Formats: sequence, structure tokens, C-alpha cells
Amino acid sequence: HPNNRKGKGCFVWTAGVAQSIRVDMKKDAWLYAMALVVGIAVWVVVSQVSQRREAWDSQWYFIVGVPVMCVVSAMLGFVEPNRPWRWGAAPLAGQFVWMLVTQGPGNLLPLGIVVFGILAIPSMLTARLGAVAGKMRSGA
Repeated sequence: HPNNRKGKGCFVWTAGVAQSIRVDMKKDAWLYAMALVVGIAVWVVVSQVSQRREAWDSQWYFIVGVPVMCVVSAMLGFVEPNRPWRWGAAPLAGQFVWMLVTQGPGNLLPLGIVVFGILAIPSMLTARLGAVAGKMRSGA
């Protein structure tokens, strides 16, 4: 900038970029936290309501839980459209961690990882749709 002397403009610009990166990282942290908490909440609520040890053993997981995670993933994709797949994967990652903490790894852990990966597909797709809508709205 022509009005800046002795490199102050460069310092201000660098500080501004650093501040912007910190704000973006803080926003991402909140969005990750929200996605993880929603995933865990779906698991816990469905398990409690259906009296099943594992939420995916209940029809309510697929009738209510998966659509809830899809809607939240789409909203997060809308808010932060960069790499939207992560907003669809995060709720299932939260469920995976919750299941490990509360039930232990068990002998079917590899199968559980595969199932969680497959179950993440619908919410990853809706996160992508939310991201497309978010980019259209912002004109990017």
C-alpha cells in the first residue's frame, strides 16, 4: 500500500491474514464440535428410546437418526462449503468414538468401521448439496 511506511503495511496485512486464519479455525472447530455432538446425540437418543445397545439395530436410527444427521450436515455444508464431506463424516465419527468409549472395540471392530463408512455416505452427499447451495448464495 503506498501510504504505508517501513513495511508496516506488510505487517498489518500479515496480521490480518493470521487473524483471518484463526477465525476460520475457530469457526471450523465449532462446526466440527456441532457435527460430533449431533452424531453422538442421535446415537444416544435412539439407543435409549429403542432400548437397543447399538442405535443402528433400531429402525428409528434409519427413520429419524440418519435424516437428522443429513439435515445437520447439509446446514454445515451451507455454512462452510469448503471440503463439505467432513461435515457428513464427522457425525458418524462421533458415533464411532462414542461406541468405542461406551462399549469397547469388540471383535467386530473392522466390520463396524466399514458400516460407519457406508452410513456416512448419505450425510456426505447432503453436506455436498448444502455446500453447493451455500456457494450459489454467496456467488462463489
